[in-house]
Amino acid sequence: MSVEPLQRLGHGLAVTWRRALVDLQSAWAPQRQAQSAVYAGALLLLLVSAVFGGASQTNPLSLMAVELASLPLLFLSLYLIFAGTAPVGSAPPIALLAAIVLVPALQIVPLPFDLWRQLPGREVVVQALDAAGLGHTAQTFSLAPQQTWRSLLGLAPPAAMFLGALMLTDGQRRLMAAAWLALAVASLCLGGLQMLGGSDSALYFYSITNADSPVGFFANRNHQAAFLLCLLPIAAMFAARFEGRFDSPRLFPALAATLYVFIALVGVASTKSRAGIALALVALVGATAIVLRGEAVRRHWRAAAALGAGVALAIGGVLAFGLGPISERFATAGEPRFEGWPIALRAAQSFLPLGSGVGSFSLVYGGVEPLAQVSPIYFNHAHNDYLELWLETGLAGAALLALFAAWLTWRAVLIWRRRIAAGGGGMAAACTLLVALLLAHSTVDYPLRTETLAVLFAFACATIAAWRPDSEPPRQRRRSVRP
Repeated sequence: MSVEPLQRLGHGLAVTWRRALVDLQSAWAPQRQAQSAVYAGALLLLLVSAVFGGASQTNPLSLMAVELASLPLLFLSLYLIFAGTAPVGSAPPIALLAAIVLVPALQIVPLPFDLWRQLPGREVVVQALDAAGLGHTAQTFSLAPQQTWRSLLGLAPPAAMFLGALMLTDGQRRLMAAAWLALAVASLCLGGLQMLGGSDSALYFYSITNADSPVGFFANRNHQAAFLLCLLPIAAMFAARFEGRFDSPRLFPALAATLYVFIALVGVASTKSRAGIALALVALVGATAIVLRGEAVRRHWRAAAALGAGVALAIGGVLAFGLGPISERFATAGEPRFEGWPIALRAAQSFLPLGSGVGSFSLVYGGVEPLAQVSPIYFNHAHNDYLELWLETGLAGAALLALFAAWLTWRAVLIWRRRIAAGGGGMAAACTLLVALLLAHSTVDYPLRTETLAVLFAFACATIAAWRPDSEPPRQRRRSVRP
């Protein structure tokens, strides 16, 4: 039998296989390169936002650094989305993000004066314009258009992080979560050095800050506390992945995560943030739920006992060294921010149903603040983001908030009904707790108005949106059958 036909057949198959490989590589290489570029841009934004994004709108140079760092990731992510490479099922949250950006964008569009003067709450402004002789020219919807424009630019970093993180793999998002933990530790170490240097330490990044507290990369001790505590569920996710073997490559991440729980609790207590201390206890409950529902730890009780001992040690250390200062902090009488809430609420009624414009709170509040409460203390925010959103955006902001809450609840139910430690489920479950903690903190402060926490919040939302219900089997109770 001649072997020549077989040789020709083999040669033809080899040529066909090589061509198929070349075609496959040419088809996938741009996508891999684009994903690598997105990953690099997301890491850059993560680092820059953590170091320079710890203050609010009063520090334009640091905010500009974060916004510039977000532009490459934002443009590349938008290009990939318009090219049709967005993950399946990501259309609803992307549309919600577009609606959020649209609100301040529309508020800086000039309106004809006759139309503008019909808007609620503009009567006093019309009288001021007439008294100043400025004429009846076109006016923007927002009473503080410059602040609205700044707020619009401030949405670029979280929007870029959300869109970029959607494009990443579970492994890449997990590495970014580890980077967030590392930066939180760095912020805590910086806070320790700040305390050693005293209130005049050169290590405080901002002139307006809590100079008597370990604020780290932030200007406000409450935001430092929020940063540390909201990452506790992320640390629990890494701890829950430990299989119970000392030769496992996941041993070091689990030990590092347990150590983070200890130092984070100490760090939150050292800030003396009342909201931070209260939410840290809630975060511990959520972190415990992550660990207990993790399949790996449930199979290895020794690992679970070790993690529990580490958490108990952390709580005991906080109580031993910080119970006195913490008790004194909670015993402090009076809270000016609560006194301003009724005033802000009454002011909001004057601008319904559309609001006064994003970023206009301080302007509006200064016009209605009672003379008895006027003091050198500058009330720049309502210290309740929901109240401030109601004043500035009215029914539009309330509707978007309700849509976001509905989406988050729906996704959280889907995630927590499954085996959360398998695949990306553990990461997604931890992110639901992270988002909930920051939303809870927003009831008494404004953490999401700092770029660091806004970018972290967006990363967590992207992780929740990227999780697929069909990628992991539902939770099932199985009994082991002995032969």
